[in-house]
Amino acid sequence: MSGRNASVLIASTLTNLNLPPFTTIQPALSRVAGVQVTPYSGAPGAWSTVRIRGVANVTGSSQPLYVVDGVPAYNTDVTPEKWDGISYFDRNFFNPNSAHTPHTPTANPLLDIPVEDIATVEVLKGAAATARYGMQGTNGIILITTKRGADGQLAPQPLRVRYAGWGGVQQVRQRYALLNARQFAGIANEAAATNGRPAPYSATDLASLSETDWQDRVFRVAGIQSHNLSVDGLAHRTRYYVAADYLRQTGVVAGSDLSRYQLRANLDQQLTGKLSLGLRASASQTDQRYAGTEFDGGPLLQNALLGIPTGPGRRTTGPLNNPPEPLHELNYYRSTPRTRRLLAQLSATYQFSPELTLTLRGSREQADARKLGYAPKDYLTPVPNVVEIATSTTSQHNWVADAGLRYQHTFAGRHALTATLTYLRQQYERMLEYQMQTRYSSSFFRFEEKSNPIHSPSASFVYTYDGRYEVQGSLRAEVVFAPGSFADNSRFLPGAQLSWHAHKEAFLAGASGLSDLTFWAGAGQTSTFFSPDRTTHHDAGLRLGLLGGRLTLAAAAYQRRTRHAQAALPYTLFSPNGQNLVYLYPDVKLLNQGLELTLGSSWQLGNIRGTTQLAAATNRNEVEDTCLNSFSPFSNALEKGQPLNRFFVYEQDGTYPAGSPDAGQVRFRDRNGDGRAGFGDGYYQGSGLPRYTLGLYQQLRLRRFQLEAQLDGLFGYQILNPMLRYLDDPSGFENSSVRALNYWTPSNQNTSVPRPGSRSSPFLSDQALESGNHVRLSQLTISYDVLPTGPRKISVWAGGQNLFVTGRYRGFDPNVSSGGAAPLQAGRDASVYPVARVWQLGVRAAF
Repeated sequence: MSGRNASVLIASTLTNLNLPPFTTIQPALSRVAGVQVTPYSGAPGAWSTVRIRGVANVTGSSQPLYVVDGVPAYNTDVTPEKWDGISYFDRNFFNPNSAHTPHTPTANPLLDIPVEDIATVEVLKGAAATARYGMQGTNGIILITTKRGADGQLAPQPLRVRYAGWGGVQQVRQRYALLNARQFAGIANEAAATNGRPAPYSATDLASLSETDWQDRVFRVAGIQSHNLSVDGLAHRTRYYVAADYLRQTGVVAGSDLSRYQLRANLDQQLTGKLSLGLRASASQTDQRYAGTEFDGGPLLQNALLGIPTGPGRRTTGPLNNPPEPLHELNYYRSTPRTRRLLAQLSATYQFSPELTLTLRGSREQADARKLGYAPKDYLTPVPNVVEIATSTTSQHNWVADAGLRYQHTFAGRHALTATLTYLRQQYERMLEYQMQTRYSSSFFRFEEKSNPIHSPSASFVYTYDGRYEVQGSLRAEVVFAPGSFADNSRFLPGAQLSWHAHKEAFLAGASGLSDLTFWAGAGQTSTFFSPDRTTHHDAGLRLGLLGGRLTLAAAAYQRRTRHAQAALPYTLFSPNGQNLVYLYPDVKLLNQGLELTLGSSWQLGNIRGTTQLAAATNRNEVEDTCLNSFSPFSNALEKGQPLNRFFVYEQDGTYPAGSPDAGQVRFRDRNGDGRAGFGDGYYQGSGLPRYTLGLYQQLRLRRFQLEAQLDGLFGYQILNPMLRYLDDPSGFENSSVRALNYWTPSNQNTSVPRPGSRSSPFLSDQALESGNHVRLSQLTISYDVLPTGPRKISVWAGGQNLFVTGRYRGFDPNVSSGGAAPLQAGRDASVYPVARVWQLGVRAAF
């Protein structure tokens, strides 16, 4: 956006030199203190949730604003939550066992920007910096700058050809630990005995059991490859960068894959000494394919986990007619989404004088997605005929016009002033449509939305006295002209920051090696499009540079208070005529506060040169106030003084002892003291939002060899995995986890696992709630420079991603967001498509 001054940071910058070969830049953002990145699932093309300094709403999106080459982009897609509609909160809030996860025909928008096309990524999170983005700055800002010809240098450069490619294999890093055939058969016989039924497995059966690992049948080792070819240069006042990129990812779940084709052209033309023109254009097509009824494979994988391991076709008698056929969804259901994107931007810059510059920009963004769904035409035939039954379509268009006038001058050698006036106009429209036709039913819906134009004039300044004392200020107005409405649709959002560059004071002039000592404090206000919320943000901190800048420290403390936070909570009203779903819109006030610390060092030990960066942060969020009364079904879920995201569970108190009428059954604690365990004993516990984040980036170089590693950690949160409720129950009807082997017997009563075949409880036990604490080796790369100098450069490398994860979590992965980007749904794992471990080999070359 025009007029952003580099000194407004409280920000962190990543350059292309240290961006790892991820499929999108999002996983690399966790290197920045206060940033948490959590994928919806590991499916090819899956979306990710990026949270910066906590959350500022209850059921809205926590995604930051993405700004590409100075213009907001990729922010108005039909998100998974938008596609599913608010009803998915109803399914998941009142039924914690629900496996439903939000999904959309549209692939992750950040796939449109290959990592190789990116020059820098900057994360803005400070109070003053986010205030400059007004109604779009509440969740932080990700500034992405794509590459320019000749790397932005002024000297002419002949045509240069660059290639970066890699290939690899993927595998599921961790599977559920389940019973084998012999173990399952033993539990099935015990369950039958409990219920007075004959044993389904005789001694002869036990001696000749066949073994089927349904996870083996669903998962596979899969290939992945990426290729980027670019040409760039600077000649005759024309700077150009043109690139083509191809990504092919075969999924680790059978029947899933992704292909992405992308083209980019960045051109800059210096027409005269004062006037320059620019073009930024990209186009991409992403083709996906996945098996099952849902994109993230939730129902498919859940059926596989519960599948009986004693061989295909084997059945036992249970509370239902038949357990689910593990491969039914894999064999007979699939979908094929296709997403096409176009992003084009034109700009003109006119320099009236060395101090005064005018910049004009205009951009258009378009994304269209279409998904075809296939399912059996007739469910009753032995081998169903799979036909096309559903079509899902989404479309979004976004227009942005931006003008900025910038004045910069230093008076009397001491008074440096930068002043900026900007005007931004944005408007978007989007549509989603779904139609389904089967032999037995049909359905159709269509939704269209076109926003009123949003006008955002703003003014900002930076004044510095003698390089020591700095004042920044901004004021942004957000005005929406709604036809036929005379309501006040405007709001004003200010921001300010004071900085003291103490290292430039005379009394520190003799401090050798001190390159930076800056104290700062800021404040600002932001809000959200078409919502009454308002976030007031305060922060303060310091930056310290020692040993000539080779050792740096940045520390910050912040507080974010959001009034009228977005919240739409579903509630079912029962009447003689049936039930109706209504929504409550409580007036919620949220508080986020935390600390951030970043330590950086550039060092040398003999021939080894290294760069180390440690980023750590804490965040404490709580509900400060809510208008809900004690009779509301949400009065405890949103409780004053408690974290926003908590889980409703029942506390398990072991099992009933021998001699009890319920011997061997699960026992729940009577928390409300009414003398019996019942529905009134449920309570809220834990939080699905991590309280602590940790990131470590290490680079080592020895002659032509270089090593890069990225470690990420999340701590202080829990994961609710309803699948564990079923897997830890030795029903003898479906498969179970190895934990079920510790089931109740008269000689083993000190256990939380019930007797095989005992009555299932309707309550969700706190046993399904597990710690999500973990450390992950997100990326490791070792490279060798074959040709290290001169115009021709070649390097080869080997590496991996998601190589190991510590912790005791029993699911596929402890960093998952099955409920999407809404804070209220954080920490829920529906046993969806796992994030894969990747082994890679690659090459980079320039000619």
